[in-house]
Amino acid sequence: MGNSTLDIKRLMEPGSVAIVGASANMESISGRPLKLLKRYNYKGKIYPVNPKYKEIDGLACYPDVASLPETPDVVLVGVRAELVPQVIKQSVQRGVPFAVIFSSGFAESDNQQAQDELIDIAKRGGTRILGPNCQGLVNFVSSIPLSFSASLDSDARPKGHVAYVSQSGAFGFASFAMAAERGVGFRYVVTTGNQADLDVIDFGMAFADDPEVRLLVMYMEGIKDGNRFIDLLSKARKRNLPVAVLKVGRSPTAQEAVRSHTAALAGDEAVWRTIFKQYGAIEIEDAQDIVDLGKIFGSPKRPKGRRLGILTTSGGGGIIMADRAYDEGLEVPELPDDAKKKIEEHIPPFGSSRNPVDLTAQVINEPEGFASSVEAVIESPNIDMVTVVVSMITGESGYRVAQDIKNIFHKSPKPFACCWLINREQGGRFLDYLREGGVPLFQSPRRCAWAMSKLYESSRMFEEEDKVEFKRRTGVLKDYPARLTEYEAKQVLAAYGVPITRERLCENLNDALEAADEIGYPVALKVMSPDILHKTDAGVVALNLRSQEEVRNAYGRLMEKASKVTARENIHGVLIQEMVTGGLEFMIGVKRDELFGPIVAVGLGGIYVEVLKDVSLRRAPVSKKEAEKMIEELKGYPLLAGARGQNKKDIGALAEAIEKISILASIEEDLQELDANPVFVFDEGYGIKAIDAMILRRGPQ
Repeated sequence: MGNSTLDIKRLMEPGSVAIVGASANMESISGRPLKLLKRYNYKGKIYPVNPKYKEIDGLACYPDVASLPETPDVVLVGVRAELVPQVIKQSVQRGVPFAVIFSSGFAESDNQQAQDELIDIAKRGGTRILGPNCQGLVNFVSSIPLSFSASLDSDARPKGHVAYVSQSGAFGFASFAMAAERGVGFRYVVTTGNQADLDVIDFGMAFADDPEVRLLVMYMEGIKDGNRFIDLLSKARKRNLPVAVLKVGRSPTAQEAVRSHTAALAGDEAVWRTIFKQYGAIEIEDAQDIVDLGKIFGSPKRPKGRRLGILTTSGGGGIIMADRAYDEGLEVPELPDDAKKKIEEHIPPFGSSRNPVDLTAQVINEPEGFASSVEAVIESPNIDMVTVVVSMITGESGYRVAQDIKNIFHKSPKPFACCWLINREQGGRFLDYLREGGVPLFQSPRRCAWAMSKLYESSRMFEEEDKVEFKRRTGVLKDYPARLTEYEAKQVLAAYGVPITRERLCENLNDALEAADEIGYPVALKVMSPDILHKTDAGVVALNLRSQEEVRNAYGRLMEKASKVTARENIHGVLIQEMVTGGLEFMIGVKRDELFGPIVAVGLGGIYVEVLKDVSLRRAPVSKKEAEKMIEELKGYPLLAGARGQNKKDIGALAEAIEKISILASIEEDLQELDANPVFVFDEGYGIKAIDAMILRRGPQ
């Protein structure tokens, strides 16, 4: 298993296993673990535990864990919930390192107290718990099933390079069975259930240490520590290990189901998608995605670019594949002349040597040209990966094509996949032959194009992570109240180098008149109170004041309105601020996510934030380079870039402001929410200015 923060070698490869609640009925949940261990020819010692029996299936049966002749590496627990604590107590007393609890009736049934008590017992003795309410695990490398799942009765379990960790036992083993049946080879499958102790991250970290794992798949309903998940993704990234995550619990209904099913935090959909994108996880949506990724990542070959070569025996099939490839962000370039000439030697005049290459159904009569044509495409320097789309070719011609495909796949230095459009009756033996040969085999052009696009995307994810270097320092926010006024919020921004408007906080009218003369007309006048966050709605803002008389009139009017909203002692004064014009309005915001910490947002500002919802997100901190990527993702980016003859705006200055605010969010642990809106972005070379800002501090933790 390799080295990891958690050594799970004795759990994954136990020398001895006790089955508590073992049954002589090998088809019952409590009988199946023994049946499966024998079916897989487990070489270690097996100790059935059940006071009802003296012997089960030729093995001596013991009344309890305390009476076992030796301390087992793993105890499998399949008894009623109320009996589980006693089993764990005895396991702790015997020094058992791992217990796998199949039993339900804990946090998933709103019995959190029983689960907490169980873990308290285990922790006191150092026994680690998988579950409760899980279906266990399988180590296919060593043929060790510690589970009762019916999916393991099948002989369709090719060994391979996929490690799969699922919170859901039923879904985990069902989706594993689907994938195995379609030729996906697994090294490990683990289900974690309620995750009272060991969780998906623990196993993900351990499997990331295994150099033979080429794809880590995770089904997650929720986690308790977002930083550990990011650590896992960063670890996988360093090892060039793709991580595919099926995160459920995004809809309101699903979030309720997650809470009742696992008692875990589901998190916010937009934040999860941000984390996946930022740290290089592949987001998947259902069991079929697991099947398709398992096929394509089973081979160690990775593309250097997005250029796909397509060969087909059906013109229509090739066009569909090209369309789907385009949809998925792949390119289908025309082949160079030398490659076309080689192909044209083997195709009829009504075929096509372009890309997609249409070999036509002539392959049925002259299958010998198939391999040469495919090899010509693979050898082409402007092709990064290749797929063949085969239609209804049957009989000996079909078998010859299948042999060629298998041989080409194993020889090809580039990623290679096959999409064979045929029914089971006509093509079953060809499909089975290719699956057994390890060829990534699809029967849908869309699924094939999707999988190959993920192969390309994953290779880009392994570019070096863009680190943000900043000197850790003591935050300034601790010196401010829980709710800051605009003036105080902008002082915090200024402390981190974010440009703000010229302004002065004034305690009386005379100060306001003096400040207006000093700043220069026109000016804005705003009443400052922590009780009035939305100043425009409260009517305590006056803009474009052009003289002392206008300032005097506005001062009296606005103070009267403010006094109707809050007590006089809660009014900190008025802000006299320069009027700023000519900039494009943007917003930069921060919200602290309960799992992943501060999330930075950028988008069109002013009223457009709510109307257009055109926002790009990242977890703080972000570098200037990453901030520029955020800006480019926005639908409003052309406005900054100088669309329709407009002057280009200062994108670099906006990116710097995003970086500085993200550093602020990383340092200021008390920050709950920040909204700099609008931030005016001026023409290139003239910078930006934060015109208004709001900051909320976190309450006592």
